[in-house]
Amino acid sequence: MVDDPKSLSDLYRVEAQVRVSCRGCGAAEVWELDALIAEVRANGGNTDWRGARSALKCPRRCAAPRIDLLPLPYGKQRARRRAHRHALINLSLQVLREAAQRSASETVGTIEVRLALHVLRPFVREQRLLTEYWKAATIEPRHPWTSCHLPYRWIAQRLLDQGAEVEEANRP
Repeated sequence: MVDDPKSLSDLYRVEAQVRVSCRGCGAAEVWELDALIAEVRANGGNTDWRGARSALKCPRRCAAPRIDLLPLPYGKQRARRRAHRHALINLSLQVLREAAQRSASETVGTIEVRLALHVLRPFVREQRLLTEYWKAATIEPRHPWTSCHLPYRWIAQRLLDQGAEVEEANRP
């Protein structure tokens, strides 16, 4: 078993975040390493592993804090992955939303729409919704009632139901 690090700065090597938890009240928060070191120094503590615990306050500010620190290696990598997922979903939804706005008057079955649908496939997890959008995008002849608005709303709602972070402009 690997021991605790000697100081907080040792965690920079593994791009760690730190979970600060209070055994007194059960509260827990995940801190970025830079913010945690700044908080420890602001409270007058030093950044060695054991000393940092005594310089931190309870996340809920309870009366009798007993602070534990738990390093979360590669926490920034997880945060980056979450940010990339957010960007992929919202860029794809933006392409589909703009295509849906044009879909009442023109065919929008373009390579961009196809790529956006392909990108959303692992996040939507229901192929039928994506297929419905593609059918509405490529149907001929075009009529005002053959737009992609309804399939777009289904896709966006499905993403919201699964907990994806959908920007306000892309909400159904």
